[in-house]
Amino acid sequence: MIFITSQTNAQNNFEFDPSIPVIRSGNALDNAWAGGLNCAQVSDFDFDFDGDLDLFIFDRSRDNIRVLLQKDDGSGPYYEFLYNSKLYFPEDLFYRAQMIDYDNDGKKDLFTNGTGGIKVYRNVGSAVTGIQWELASELLYSQYPNNYTNLYVNTSDIPAIIDVDLDGDIDILTFHQGGQHVEYHQNQSMELYGIPDSLIFEVKNECWGLFTEEFSTNVLILNDPNVPCVGGSIPNPLRETEDNAVFLKHAGSTLLALDYDGSGVLDLVIGDVSYPSMTLLINGGTAPNTNSAMISQDNNFPSNTTPVNVVLFPAAFYVDVDFDNVKDLVVAPNARNISENVSSIRFYKNLGTNSNPTFTYVANNLFQRDMIEHGSGSIPVLFDYDQDGLQDLFVSNFYRYKDFLDRESTIAYYKNTGTSSAPQFTFVDNNFLNLNQLGLGLRLVPTFGDLDNDNDPDLIIGRDDGTIAYFENIGSVGSPSFATPILNYTDNNNDIISSGAYAFPQLFDLNKDNLLDLIIGKRNGQIAYYQNTGTIDSPEFTLMNDTLGSIDVSVSIPDGYATPHFFRIGDTTKLFIGNYDGDIILFDSVDNHILPGDTFNLVSMNYSGINVEGYSSISVNDIDNDNELNAFVGQDLGGLFAFEGDPNSTAKLEFKEQINFICYPNPTNGKLYFESDRVIKEVLLYDLNGKELLRISTEANTDVIDISDLSPGIYLLYGRTDDGSTVNKKISKY
Repeated sequence: MIFITSQTNAQNNFEFDPSIPVIRSGNALDNAWAGGLNCAQVSDFDFDFDGDLDLFIFDRSRDNIRVLLQKDDGSGPYYEFLYNSKLYFPEDLFYRAQMIDYDNDGKKDLFTNGTGGIKVYRNVGSAVTGIQWELASELLYSQYPNNYTNLYVNTSDIPAIIDVDLDGDIDILTFHQGGQHVEYHQNQSMELYGIPDSLIFEVKNECWGLFTEEFSTNVLILNDPNVPCVGGSIPNPLRETEDNAVFLKHAGSTLLALDYDGSGVLDLVIGDVSYPSMTLLINGGTAPNTNSAMISQDNNFPSNTTPVNVVLFPAAFYVDVDFDNVKDLVVAPNARNISENVSSIRFYKNLGTNSNPTFTYVANNLFQRDMIEHGSGSIPVLFDYDQDGLQDLFVSNFYRYKDFLDRESTIAYYKNTGTSSAPQFTFVDNNFLNLNQLGLGLRLVPTFGDLDNDNDPDLIIGRDDGTIAYFENIGSVGSPSFATPILNYTDNNNDIISSGAYAFPQLFDLNKDNLLDLIIGKRNGQIAYYQNTGTIDSPEFTLMNDTLGSIDVSVSIPDGYATPHFFRIGDTTKLFIGNYDGDIILFDSVDNHILPGDTFNLVSMNYSGINVEGYSSISVNDIDNDNELNAFVGQDLGGLFAFEGDPNSTAKLEFKEQINFICYPNPTNGKLYFESDRVIKEVLLYDLNGKELLRISTEANTDVIDISDLSPGIYLLYGRTDDGSTVNKKISKY
């Protein structure tokens, strides 16, 4: 089975657009709109077959995939983010993924999690066909002493997949099911066939390195006299004794195998699920004796510089990330939700060689320092905060790492320091209004609007307990200042407004009465609508519909985490909404459908092919005054994607005047008439596969089209005006 993944999405309404500059500390971020990273697993490969190495980053948080392409514009190499990287890879990558060339064809293959072990995809792409994958093995198997079964790797572990015995094929080192000893699975490809193109494994040592990791700690015991293994060296495998058939369970470990001391044999760097540090084990052997005991350990690796300190469960990767052709050390957490997430990727530059490295600490936020990055569950909000006519950007989060097993929610503020046609966001504050000092909980969601008619924006914040907090702006125009917040804000009956949990509010005049209403997305995937039944200078919110639009965006789990964003094109209201699964969903038919029992029309469950794997949210506006929507999408990894409306889309969303356009008779058996209040420049007809069937220049408000030669079926008719606006109708031919 071959996955051909050089995909395109025809007629997308949004195109990824990283061109808006983001400035922090006086410098433009190189990959501002790359979406963030949390628990990165880093390896390299030649994605575009241009001869240099690009980076493959698999993030364990939600099995996210990022590709950083190596580029050079003449001033030196740099990395460029490839949007929608996941489209180029198999869909079933879980828990771990790394690039390793097992068949020695010069193209790195993909090793990932299989059920109870390892799955492998072979790289069968080329410069002509692009990157492609062929399933090489659904699950790797190995010959154990007593049976032939799956080569076991705990789902939380990261094994070392590397040539251990230096014979040219790829072997595997992994903790056994008990998690206290490392098994050595030798690849038999060279022994059997003389070429490294097979994945046939046999256990050659069940206690490789002759060390034990204690059951409840990260303490490593070298040459443990109680080690439950007997036997000798290859080919006489060390095996576990019969009286140790019931294994103790160790929670999880990560392995990096490299020749640290230049001896020609592999040493180990080990991370433990419950600890922030890593341990280096030095192998006492010399080539070709690759089955020797570990003789020393560095429990604060690397002790010559700032040691690894990653909360929690560090994993190390050996890969060149600074273009000097020498592999560096990259360390990141391997635990979801409980680890560092803003500055989580440690970079240690290698000042030595690949076979005798010397690591020196450089940064704690590799790649992240070049991105908008605010932890986990980013939420973008566009609003002209300082009332200078330019839309500013606020980025909230579900949480950011604070301290050991402690988290907090904050809101970042980026001021628009550009112009009305060329926006530019400059980072101002990582903790807007010092909200983390107020004890408001996690997932603070801001929404702005002038609720008291004093010409400055007030603030409402949704909280994780389902309530909202109201911050009155008591400052002056262009100089906001907020009063002490009113917590547990109430409705017209003086009842506390609550969504149950994780309130996601938006202030928006839904019923078009010139008063800002309150819409709240709820954890259960539904939306509540509170109509402003007060006055222009004294708001009062009345619950009118607890299931607005009959919407429920929960898909894979009962909790949908609805993130509504209503907006208008001309006078027509539409709704974008994100959810737990990372979708961007579009609804229309909102106007006059806001009463209980009314239903919005679902336009797309996956608008423009946008899916961010988890906790999606969106904010749209025309911030560059080109009559096309700009969109900013938040996601689980804490960063943002930026999009621009596609001017070539046949169904684009844009700020254009509404056009009246009717077609009749419909259904038709031949001639079709249209009438419009605008001059239609041309008419286009497509089938449902997007194939253009007819294109007619009209330059008229009314005309007739003959489709009698077409087969019976459903067709899409588009009319295009002089200014590029489009209208469309579904046509039935019988």
